[in-house]
This record gives sequence, structure tokens and C-alpha cells, in this order.
Amino acid sequence: MSTLILFIAPDDRLAGWWIADDGGVTSRANAETPLPPDLPDRIVAIAPAEAMTIHVAELGSLATAQARTAARLLAAETSVAPIETQHVAVGRPDGVDRTVAIIGNGRIAAWLESLQAHGVDPDAILPAALLLPRPDSGFARTRIGAETVLRGRSAAFAEEAGLTELLVGDAAVEDFDAEPLVLAALDAPELDLRQGAFARRRRFQLDWSLARRLALLAGAIVAVTLLTGIVQTVRYGFAADRLDAEAQTLAPAAGPARLGPHGAGFSAAAGALVAAVQAVPNVELASLTYDSDGLLRATVLAPGAAEAEALRNRIRASGLTVEATPFTGENGRIRGEFRIGGR
Repeated sequence: MSTLILFIAPDDRLAGWWIADDGGVTSRANAETPLPPDLPDRIVAIAPAEAMTIHVAELGSLATAQARTAARLLAAETSVAPIETQHVAVGRPDGVDRTVAIIGNGRIAAWLESLQAHGVDPDAILPAALLLPRPDSGFARTRIGAETVLRGRSAAFAEEAGLTELLVGDAAVEDFDAEPLVLAALDAPELDLRQGAFARRRRFQLDWSLARRLALLAGAIVAVTLLTGIVQTVRYGFAADRLDAEAQTLAPAAGPARLGPHGAGFSAAAGALVAAVQAVPNVELASLTYDSDGLLRATVLAPGAAEAEALRNRIRASGLTVEATPFTGENGRIRGEFRIGGR
């Protein structure tokens, strides 16, 4: 089947396009080249990784509709932005794991409007970072469209100076050629953003201003149909994002307060902690407090001492001091407190 592949730039405009047929790319063009007058049978857009956050949640046992609703409930607990303004999409099961993408409704509406101006309405919108294989360890990397994207076991993101080095650390990085990744995803994508309010049902010209309003109302229709018992079966790895939400609440109260005797700054300490938790697999934060003595106190859950020490070392590497209380066993994991301050 012939396929038109559209690459969306981080500024929400068309960055370029390919035509694929018989398992290969037959034409390539930049955004200034008009699309072919006779459109292929299928149209697929590739969305920039910087526009969304990617998580991995244990939703594999739920049906697709239930998984999407459960993921939305989980996102509501961790998202700083109002959940009614966010689009939540779930991928196909990978064992018990399921990939979850969270993106503002306005970004998808902007993409669809931009593509409509070119006379196309894509059958699917695929996140660029999820075209990479999910590695067992380390990170996979490729250049897709206008950005370089990386993917780890539980994270997928666009390359950004400073942040990438912090997240990747000394982990192994394997580079991939973009073309076979894009072609492989056409027939069996891991996740299609065209779900829920943005699902494509038939070929016709949509009123995108109406689509925006419908997207804003979508959040009011969810949640009540999912039984509490189903939600309780969901275990998920959103700890780092929950921390970020808590940090948003704590930061105003912290004001200009300094951490430790030499002062690390609340934002710097919280940011270093978030990055460290995201970088060490299977580590979670049970709680976070900012005390009057100028210390950031984080209760940590880890599979074992090695992971707890790896987390501690990553925080130290950012220039902060870390004191740890003795860790105790809890349901097959260990729990302890980190007290984080400045040098």
C-alpha cells in the first residue's frame, strides 16, 4: 500500500514528507515542495517528541477503552495542567506494560489545522520517539524529522542540551537509521495519537474550532464509567512526574529559601532529584517535603541497596549533598529518606 508520511516540526508546521511503497521510500521532499496531486491510499503523520510526555504504565490486562480511561485518571493525579486540557492516548500492550502519551489538546488541533491547509487529514499520528525500539537497557537514538529522539526502558524524549546528558548519564546509547523505523511502524504502530476526541472516523473536512471545543469537553465525560476496583489494580511508574507536580506546589512557599548551609535553591534541588529518579529504573518517591531547616526531604522506594545508592550518586553528581537514613524492608522493596542540601 502506498503511504504519504508527513513530518511535523516542533513549531507545529509541516517539516517535510516522504512517499513509501513496496517496503521502501520512493520520494522525499521538504515542506516547500507541494504534496502530490494524487494522494496515496494512506496518510500518516509523525509528531515531534518535544510536544508530549511519554510514560509506561501497567495497563496491559485492561481493554483498550478501560486502559485509556485508567491512564487518564492516573494522568489527572500527576499533571500540573488541568486534565480537561490534556489528550491521553495509550499504546498496544507489551506484556503488562502499556505506553501512555500525554499532550495538550491544542497541539494536536494545531497540527490538524496545519495539515488541513495542505489538503490532508492523516489516518494516524505517531509519536516520533515511539518509533524507536524499547531497549532492555541503555537508550536507543535516531534523527527523525527536525529533531533527535531517544528512548530508554521507561522514558522517551527529544534531545535537549544539558537535560539529555543528565538523563542518559553513562548509559549505553545505540544509534538507529530512521527510515526502517518509520517504515516498520506504518503497519503496526505502538501508539496512535488519533484516539478519543481526535479519532479519525471518515474522510471529510472537519471544523477544527469545533474540534478544539470538543477536546476541552472530553475530560468531563471520562472517569465515571471506570470502577474503583479497576483503578486499584493499576500500578504505574509516574513517581517522577508526581514529584514535579508537588514541586510546583511547594516552590511558591519555598520562595527564595536556600537549601543547606551554602544554599542550593529549591528549584535546583528538586530538578536534580526529578532527573535522578527518572534515570534510575524502578525507583519511586513516596513523599517530598521542604523543611524550615532548608532541607529537601524525599522518601524513596527502591528494589535494593544498589538502586538506592545509584540514585544517591546521581544527586551528588549534580553538586548537592545527600544524607540518607537507614533503609528498611517493605513489601519486597526498601524504604528510606534522603535529605538533600547544598555543598
